[in-house]
Amino acid sequence: MPIQKVTKEEVVRQALLLFKKQGYHRTSMSDLAAACGLLKGSFYHYFSGKDALMKEVLGSVHQYFSTKVFPIAYDESLTPRERLEKMVAKQIRVVSSTEGGCLMGNMALETALVTDDFTPQMRVFFEEYLKALTDVYANQHAPEIARKLAEQAVVEYEGAWILVKLTGNYQYLQDVLQRALERFDS
Repeated sequence: MPIQKVTKEEVVRQALLLFKKQGYHRTSMSDLAAACGLLKGSFYHYFSGKDALMKEVLGSVHQYFSTKVFPIAYDESLTPRERLEKMVAKQIRVVSSTEGGCLMGNMALETALVTDDFTPQMRVFFEEYLKALTDVYANQHAPEIARKLAEQAVVEYEGAWILVKLTGNYQYLQDVLQRALERFDS
């Protein structure tokens, strides 16, 4: 395989795809280097190791959601119900566009009991996610109820990914969206 020049961003993108598909522990440095068209030794030019790369991948995912998904919750040009529908639908579409499900949920399940290295980043991501959903639900419900509804939506979404992975049935994700809207309307 020829050695090629790749950007740090391309390394992060390829790592994201591999981590989503194979998980953190099953993805080796050799796998990562091969996905980027690099020799394993060349890979260390970009990152000191797999932990540093994972932190960068988590940061990249968080940055994307912070700029492209979560802001929908605060878009005053949409009704609150439209915000909820558009935000959750976009999240489903983005995460479903590549194999493996929700990276943040996957990594939380895979690594939280093994290492604290990634937990702070994942907590910040999920707190921002909950804040966005809470803001939308607060248009129809008291703040404490809005927070509980947001938590329920996140838990249900992450659980739906487990069932999608087991069955291949993406309808579970559409059902999450439908139930989130029903809770908004109630």
